[in-house]
Amino acid sequence: MPIARYLYLTTIPDQNSELIKSETDILVGAIPNSLGIAISEKRVDVSRGAYVKMCVDILFEGEQICEIINQIKDTGLHMNGFRVSVARRPRKLKTDSKAIANQVGAAIGGNPNLDQPSIIFLVLVTEKKIYFGKVSSESDGRWYQHKKRPYSTSSSLPTRLARTIVNLTANPGNNILDPCCGTGTILLEAASMGIKISGCDNNYKMVEATRQNLAHYNLQGEINLDDATKVRGEFDAVITDLPYGITLTSNETQEREIMQNIRNLAPKATFIAIRDLTEDLLDLGYHIQQHTRAKKHTITRQIFVTETNQ
Repeated sequence: MPIARYLYLTTIPDQNSELIKSETDILVGAIPNSLGIAISEKRVDVSRGAYVKMCVDILFEGEQICEIINQIKDTGLHMNGFRVSVARRPRKLKTDSKAIANQVGAAIGGNPNLDQPSIIFLVLVTEKKIYFGKVSSESDGRWYQHKKRPYSTSSSLPTRLARTIVNLTANPGNNILDPCCGTGTILLEAASMGIKISGCDNNYKMVEATRQNLAHYNLQGEINLDDATKVRGEFDAVITDLPYGITLTSNETQEREIMQNIRNLAPKATFIAIRDLTEDLLDLGYHIQQHTRAKKHTITRQIFVTETNQ
């Protein structure tokens, strides 16, 4: 019996290809190619994905659309309430998507439902191969909805980046802390994935902004006024964007004090900074598991996923 294979569509790698590859590898155990396609033997619900957009159970593949149609007919594929969607990689590839959808749809037994399908079949057309399969999960896109949160600042993390970082660090059911929570961008993404959240900030306005943002989306979390250099507790992971000023300057002494305290709070910690923390992290006893960069306009953020070996 052939081994089941699953196709994952991601955002096509761009200037943040490191992040895209890292999230895909963490979630599905495979690295996407230059077209944003990853193939894995592991089926995963990608609803919490930021860059991972879709999981497709591969049913058939071939070099021509006629091969796909013949395989559909030979197996007697029958389904009611389906819709056929067509994707192209690269997107500039010249294909008649409407004609392909109609031809494939006609080969499937049963009645389609284009408006409210109970199942979606995907035809993915590339230059060398065509894949046909059933869509089993898609990203819920909540990171995009959270861009419209009531409160944010000019230095707030982009919501998609925040969601990616949470995916690199924690899983649903975990208990995480953000000790420099600001307006709660990281906590919003984590809470929306089913992660238990705690947060604090030494600025009461930021604490209230985080509380209001969470309430806006009916999300729960414990948010307190506290100092990241002194906060206490036990967590599965700590994730935080270390503070910096509007001139993109950071207080390295304060950062080190925060990292030193966090070292005792969780077995895993992820830091976002605008400078290289490698020397400080190693000196404080952290083990760096991953170091990636994320570019946004003139800012390059550095992301360090670490273990503390508590």
